[in-house]
Amino acid sequence: MHYYKRQLEAKILKANEGFPVVLLTGARQVGKSTMLRHLSDSNRTYVSLDDPTIRLSAQSNPGTFFDIYQPPVLVDEIQYAPELFPYIKIIVDQRNEAGLFWLTGSQIFQLMKNVQESLAGRVAVLNLFPLAQSELLQKDNEIFPQESASLIKRFNEFEKYEIPDINVRIFEGGMPRFVLNADVDRDLFFSSYLQTYIARDVGDITHILDTNAFINFIRLLASRTAQELNLNSLGVAIGIDATTARRWLDLLLLSGIAFILPAWSRNLGKRLIKRPKIYFADTGFCCYLSGISSANEVETSINAGALFENYIVSEIYKTWINQGQGPSIYYYRDTNQKEIDLIIEKNQKVYPFEIKRNANPKNAFRNMNALDQIKSEIPFYGVFCNCETVSPLGEDRWLIPWWLI
Repeated sequence: MHYYKRQLEAKILKANEGFPVVLLTGARQVGKSTMLRHLSDSNRTYVSLDDPTIRLSAQSNPGTFFDIYQPPVLVDEIQYAPELFPYIKIIVDQRNEAGLFWLTGSQIFQLMKNVQESLAGRVAVLNLFPLAQSELLQKDNEIFPQESASLIKRFNEFEKYEIPDINVRIFEGGMPRFVLNADVDRDLFFSSYLQTYIARDVGDITHILDTNAFINFIRLLASRTAQELNLNSLGVAIGIDATTARRWLDLLLLSGIAFILPAWSRNLGKRLIKRPKIYFADTGFCCYLSGISSANEVETSINAGALFENYIVSEIYKTWINQGQGPSIYYYRDTNQKEIDLIIEKNQKVYPFEIKRNANPKNAFRNMNALDQIKSEIPFYGVFCNCETVSPLGEDRWLIPWWLI
């Protein structure tokens, strides 16, 4: 399988120059170890705690583990041996060098407690998502939004043959093992992914007696992607209480399967009170969970608009994550039920965007007047859609093709 350059690589190498420990988190199968092994030089030892024998050695003899696997070292799935963290701290403090340890982990909920207790101030934490569209096209990218002039420049650099089919992109998603390997059976891949995730990650953290109920919870969540999150409604539909629904949701969020957009308000307190919207990190997995079995079914699905929105939001989200930054991305809904799909804060400016699946969206900007009070803080706004060209629709308003992200 051909290696595809990841946009996070530069941040990894930069962090390696300034920190003794670099921790890369993210969901299973997004390419964490593949990227780090690609970046490793010949001096860095690789060891995976997925190997039961090595894992047992790390757990039972942590004091001698790094005598065998000496730094600089890459330790894959470090969460399986939290006993190693105090010894990593000792080595870091003794040697006082950058680049000693590269660590990966898929279970963020377990990892961060150990990191905070043992490695505070010594570790750079970065997160990897599934392959972004720009990575699949092997094009450089930057945090969205760029200036409107940059959008035009990016548009002019695209060739027609490079533009993928939106239904295919949504259906396939960005999991490297599947999307980069034509021989991998899609249903088998995602079925195994779901079962492995339940059996390993969730089983390691919490004892779920009814795994079928948990799988139904994930499937129901996928059917409600790009919607406001109503845990009570989810719980009633599955037959669980709201506390259990919240716990299960937290597992999905902390393991990188899903993410949320908070509601936007100038009042920070109100952002916390309002319900967030839920999205999946990988639209391919979301399609599988929703029972969509082909790219053609994406277009005819009752969730076609929501899947398109999930794709746009996740691609924008990745532009921030891939630069090592936490996304400042929200949605807007007021008491008059006026909604704006995306609000992005960047450099003390506010950028509102609508997301419409069709090529010629009508009345796309009808709710933008809800932000009239901060008009001076909005450099431009736009609508993402399935159009062929980036076009001005008036002063500071843009029609933006989805593939420009």
